[in-house]
Amino acid sequence: MEVRAVTLDTVNVGELDELYQRALNLVDVESQVHLKKYYHRIDSVRGLIGRLLPRLLLKERGLSLSAMTFGKTEAGKPYITSVIEPPIGFNITHDNGVVAMVYSTGQDLYPDPPAYRVGLDIMRLQLPKRDTFPGFVEIFSEQLTALENSILLPPTSAGSLSLHEQLRRFYLIWTLKEAYTKALGLGMGFDFSRIEYDLPNDVVRIDGVVPRGWTFDRFELQNEVKGGQVEDYVGVVARYVGEGASEERNVIPSPKPEWLKVYDAARFLEMSIEKLGSS
Repeated sequence: MEVRAVTLDTVNVGELDELYQRALNLVDVESQVHLKKYYHRIDSVRGLIGRLLPRLLLKERGLSLSAMTFGKTEAGKPYITSVIEPPIGFNITHDNGVVAMVYSTGQDLYPDPPAYRVGLDIMRLQLPKRDTFPGFVEIFSEQLTALENSILLPPTSAGSLSLHEQLRRFYLIWTLKEAYTKALGLGMGFDFSRIEYDLPNDVVRIDGVVPRGWTFDRFELQNEVKGGQVEDYVGVVARYVGEGASEERNVIPSPKPEWLKVYDAARFLEMSIEKLGSS
């Protein structure tokens, strides 16, 4: 399993325009038409990077650009339709200045074609303007369990938490819920309150029971943009791995994992043009 993340400066995305125009020719005509419909260039750039990530991976596996094909399940989860051995399962996500892809292959990929049970979500630690953290949590309270609400809003006797830690806790819980439903290929068709992340003990329960065969890898990364501002992100990978999963502590904290590869957007687009353009 590996996660590849591409970071970009959303405010200064215009600096990527030349690379964006050149890289746009690397995706199929349908994708080009779709990407050009976005009103904001940042959405087009994120969408393009999300399409290039699996293509670059397939190029590394020996496929030519013309041989790369993709499909979607009835629920809309993308998967690779190109014939490749061993098969690859992947999932794409993005938030603010990060676009990321997780993929599994070989013995790391539990048989469940065509989309496989692997999901990824990542989110920036930020509080909406003119909102308080308690008010922010209240918006999502029905999609959180009683335990999760107590973790996020502990009694005053438990001591105060910094806003950064409060946001970190919320987004770890939320990205885990998102990653799990993405792995299932259900998207928003799953009641998030059925998923409980006992953050202090790193245990996930579904309908009150630890799910057999599942593992969750959580990580953190930073995106430094112009002016020295640093954006903090958390992410979770959800995978069905069968008998290899722990039945007690199924969340694996990895602040700086070896399987996380981070690329600057300009360098990633240059790399894509260089490698895919030679197909």
